[in-house]
Amino acid sequence: MGVEAAVPAASTRRPCVDPARSCVERFCSPALVGDSIQRPVRDSTRGSFLRQSAWLSFATVFGGAFMTAVHTVAGQMATSQYEIFFAMLRLFLLLGIPSAGLQNAFARQTAAALDEVRLRELSSTIRQVLGAIFVLWLGMVAVAAFSFDSINMHLKLGDGQVLWPTLGVALLWLVIPVLRGALQGLEDFGTLGWVSILDGLLRFAGMCLAVLGLHSGAVGAMTAAFLAMAASMVLAAWGSRRLWLHPGSGFRWGPWLGRVLPFTVGAGAMLALVNFDSVFLKAIIPADRAQEFLLGERYLPAAMIGFAMTQITVPLAMVMFPKIVRSSESGSQSNALTMAMLGTLGVGSVCVGFFTLFPKLPLQILFFRSPERWAAADLVPWCAWAMLAYAVANVLVSNLLAQERFGIVPWALGVALLFIGSLVALRGHFLASPPLVAFREVAQIMAACNVILMLVAIQITRQRPRAG
Repeated sequence: MGVEAAVPAASTRRPCVDPARSCVERFCSPALVGDSIQRPVRDSTRGSFLRQSAWLSFATVFGGAFMTAVHTVAGQMATSQYEIFFAMLRLFLLLGIPSAGLQNAFARQTAAALDEVRLRELSSTIRQVLGAIFVLWLGMVAVAAFSFDSINMHLKLGDGQVLWPTLGVALLWLVIPVLRGALQGLEDFGTLGWVSILDGLLRFAGMCLAVLGLHSGAVGAMTAAFLAMAASMVLAAWGSRRLWLHPGSGFRWGPWLGRVLPFTVGAGAMLALVNFDSVFLKAIIPADRAQEFLLGERYLPAAMIGFAMTQITVPLAMVMFPKIVRSSESGSQSNALTMAMLGTLGVGSVCVGFFTLFPKLPLQILFFRSPERWAAADLVPWCAWAMLAYAVANVLVSNLLAQERFGIVPWALGVALLFIGSLVALRGHFLASPPLVAFREVAQIMAACNVILMLVAIQITRQRPRAG
């Protein structure tokens, strides 16, 4: 891609004459010298793009597999402890939207930091935002301390001690996306992949020790999650140190919040399109009809197959994102969108074709010890097609956000609200229908909404962006 060639090579670096600054540079790495980050000249061939995408997909799937295995271990806790653990995890669904928005915003700002002025602004932004997150977190801790008994009573947390490691997880849940976004913007996909692997691997190992070895219940489980996230945060901080150690200036909260808001709304809309269905169904099915609907056997396994597809295809958009940013900022041409689309359609089509022809096989592989979950086979093709449309839409939306073409954001939000509103409006119909019919209709509505967003994103992508 032409934009990388515009960055000065290492041989053209200006000598540093400031001894103090030279010490910082030696600590940071050779990538930070003079007045800008010396980004390595990256091969923009299809092979390079696919290698980066393949690694990130592998890391995402590998780390995700350990994350999934965490719930298998957690299931060995006493029922009351598992319910507390699950309730704590659901609280973090509320933090998922700002987390995704932060990562996208920092990925774009990092990728666009092609000169000293923007690099200093980025460095200042990272430190200011992390500081603000820490101050807000201290406020959360104070509220929790003063309202401990009330929180404990309403959330039914037993002795309430699980609240403290949960607060630690909440802090890291907001800090890590800032650092991950910086790594993504630097195109340091090697470190970014290891961050995902380390988090999943250590979380699983810690869970085994806490639950199976120490029998410490929900407190031990959340502590294991905190320690694993802390380790992955250290790795992400080390990989991005060249940015947050650089001299900073020029940060202003108003303009920055204005830039972050579209990324946050867009990320929230995309998350709703793949997460709301399961949350909705679990919420509306009465406890006395749980054995009739069997959500965990007839719907969630098929939804997990669809989710697995996104773990393979979404990293393609993550690799594409910073390349599109640099192309947009420098005015050069990039084939990153084409490669991301071809990769997504290629991998996605193979998966969808396989799942359509052999819908039961992936369930038999994934749930080989739970044949009762094979009953979701009829829904696998619908979930797979829905996620293929989502994957394509995600690439197109990411491309538009990378160029700050925020016209897609209201459409994404509208489609997400359409999806949520449709399910809520049909709540009574779903409960009156046979379970498999209701589940199939939910998957069909999700697929239809993803197709709508995909078509809208295609149309906006084809439009010529407005000057200025």
